[in-house]
Amino acid sequence: MWKIPLLALVTVLLTACIQNKPKNTVYQPLIVADVTPIVSATKKSIGVRVNFENIAHADYSYARFKITAFNSNGQVIKPKKGARQSAYVRLAGPIAPGQIRSTTWTNTWKNRDVQCISLDEVELIFPSGRVETAMGNRLLSKQEGHTCI
Repeated sequence: MWKIPLLALVTVLLTACIQNKPKNTVYQPLIVADVTPIVSATKKSIGVRVNFENIAHADYSYARFKITAFNSNGQVIKPKKGARQSAYVRLAGPIAPGQIRSTTWTNTWKNRDVQCISLDEVELIFPSGRVETAMGNRLLSKQEGHTCI
């Protein structure tokens, strides 16, 4: 006799769990960005130019780019400043929706056989203080893979 109410309770709980299953959130792409390596006139250092377009529906206060350099053997080259594997460069805003910006940073890496650079992610800071990271399918690029010299 006690099995019927127990079975009903288990059925209700399982149904509730299935209905409350989290839905996959689909995020829209936030930016279009491309990176280009720039060799200094003395060829002693490598910089980077970032072309950036805000394709969202909100202003950005800042955009911070994570960029990694590679040598001819495919090994990571650390930037001149800091101990991290990647360089972090920042573009100050405001950057309005639809606005296209291009900026250049020089002397990012010592020229120790830098062959390619990649744009790994972009951290977007909104006027409200909210921060979002664009990477993977949210980081749209007009170039595929590494950008090589």
